[in-house]
Amino acid sequence: MFFSRGLFAAAALAAVAAPLAAQTADKPALKAPLSLTAADSARYLELGKTYTRWFLTGNADSLATGMDAELLEKQGGVDGIVALQGQIAERVGAQTRMTEQKLTRRMGMLQFWHAGEFSELAGDEVVIRWIFND
Repeated sequence: MFFSRGLFAAAALAAVAAPLAAQTADKPALKAPLSLTAADSARYLELGKTYTRWFLTGNADSLATGMDAELLEKQGGVDGIVALQGQIAERVGAQTRMTEQKLTRRMGMLQFWHAGEFSELAGDEVVIRWIFND
């Protein structure tokens, strides 16, 4: 998911295999979070960095390979990702500085967060959030 703290609050992308049903009123029971080894954490951290790099550099084909088929279809396939990348770049510009990257959990789901400053959004940050499923 792509959002800014404050000004740019519209969600733009729920990506990388996030079950959309988990974000509706018909939420399934949450599973107990699996504990991650140090190697697992390093792997997911690197995966989040890779997906972010692909998104910010326009590599929609590469990004699509990591997405759940149902989510990819809902995003409009690779063409939908390309369109979204263009919309985001038009609104916030190019990233000028990365301010934070971390793994976290929300509602039991493992997530990677990337925060950065962008050329057309002075004084605010944009956060890219990748939600990982099983």
